[in-house]
Amino acid sequence: MTPGAVDAVLFDLDGTLVDSHQTIAEAMVAALRTFGHEIDVPTLIPLIGPPMDALARELGASAEQAMQINQEYLRLYHHGYIQQTPEHDGASALLKQLAAAGIALGVVTNKVEEGARMVVEIEGWGAHFGVVVGRDTPNAAAKPSPQAALYALRVLGVPPERAAFVGDTEFDVRCGRAAGIGYVIALDTNRDPAFLRAEGATHIIHTLEEVGPLLLGTGVTPAGGAL
Repeated sequence: MTPGAVDAVLFDLDGTLVDSHQTIAEAMVAALRTFGHEIDVPTLIPLIGPPMDALARELGASAEQAMQINQEYLRLYHHGYIQQTPEHDGASALLKQLAAAGIALGVVTNKVEEGARMVVEIEGWGAHFGVVVGRDTPNAAAKPSPQAALYALRVLGVPPERAAFVGDTEFDVRCGRAAGIGYVIALDTNRDPAFLRAEGATHIIHTLEEVGPLLLGTGVTPAGGAL
């Protein structure tokens, strides 16, 4: 990757910019328990990635009940747990670094847009992002569909081949690849690196501190190579 190769970076939120899996899992466990589904937080955390109604279906809920569980999850999460969300180490510094370099930034998440905007404001990042897209944003859809990423890039005015996507799950990687995004960077904190590579990640990173040098042209590896 050469300096100036990227004009925009799209970020996933949960597990990427914010260390939210614990609080998400706690809220979801409470919601599931309300409807008679028992699971503990450590078991649920590795399953986080798809929308919560889809996750509820995977755990045995009917379609109707899954929607009710999702609504209860959103109620619990937005009225308490979300306020406890810490940023991942280096997130604020990275966003400032990229913005200072003139790179347009966006959020593409499987949260609903309201929740995504709440997180962005809680962390004090509102000025950095030109677009925040959730699964319910008009013209978008839940990842791994590429619709949300393509919509975000249209808003930012950047073609996919001039963009990067940074995420931590196969849903992020599949979304980025399906959208034709040039650099699909996977943080390996929640998934096995080999799995993320097999899903199509062009670069594997271990911490957010590696993103700046990679995108700004110092300490880089060729596209397709792991850091």
